[in-house]
Amino acid sequence: MNTRMRATAALATAAVIALLGAGSGSSSSSTPITTCGQTVTTNAVLTQNLFCTGSGVIVGAAGITVDLHGFRIRGDRSAGHYGVDATFGYDDVTIKNGTLINFNYGVFAFNADHVSISGLVVSGSTGYGIDVTGDEASIKSSTSSGNAGFGFFLDGAKPSVTSAVASGNGYAGIQAYGESASIKSSTASGNGGDGIAVVGNAARLRANSANANGFAGNASDGFGLGVVVSGYTTAPLGTNVARGNDDPGDCSPAPLC
Repeated sequence: MNTRMRATAALATAAVIALLGAGSGSSSSSTPITTCGQTVTTNAVLTQNLFCTGSGVIVGAAGITVDLHGFRIRGDRSAGHYGVDATFGYDDVTIKNGTLINFNYGVFAFNADHVSISGLVVSGSTGYGIDVTGDEASIKSSTSSGNAGFGFFLDGAKPSVTSAVASGNGYAGIQAYGESASIKSSTASGNGGDGIAVVGNAARLRANSANANGFAGNASDGFGLGVVVSGYTTAPLGTNVARGNDDPGDCSPAPLC
């Protein structure tokens, strides 16, 4: 191949690489998150661990992804401060891949539909670990533990929780309000309230494990189920495992176990 042909081939290859990069959604096109309290309006990536005396990251637009990129944001447990603050009602937000410690709420999304959370570890919240109010919230492969309130709290139609872990929270490990809730392949253990609790019609709870829940303050009062669904006219479906919960019934309705 002569020099001109080599140059032409190199330019063609570079053009292809550039086109692929432009369509890949790579982090190079994302806004770096470098300081506490930063409001993001485009896809954003955390670049370092942060210690915050206010909120960590503030969501300022719909349709964006906040990628914690494996880093940790630590708060000081102050009231009204959130690890990721999504309380301004923006839809279609994704929050993923990192650790949120010692906030009032680890993640707080309010009046926001289609919020997607994955790969988060949340602990030490003075309130709830993760709270999403809005339709079709999705939580996957995340852990919420050692929070004073609920581990995961979802309020809206069609909430979904998959492969989550809720342990040692003060209230229920996973609490969902809404029609057609789906909770599967998740674990709730040692929570002060119920392990997994759903209020609504046509819930589907499959392959979950809920053990040793309901012993708030290490005391037994006979309340606290492993898996419970209430407020329905269309009965829930699914089979789960629940053992050693404060209410010896373990599941309600009983066929869920």
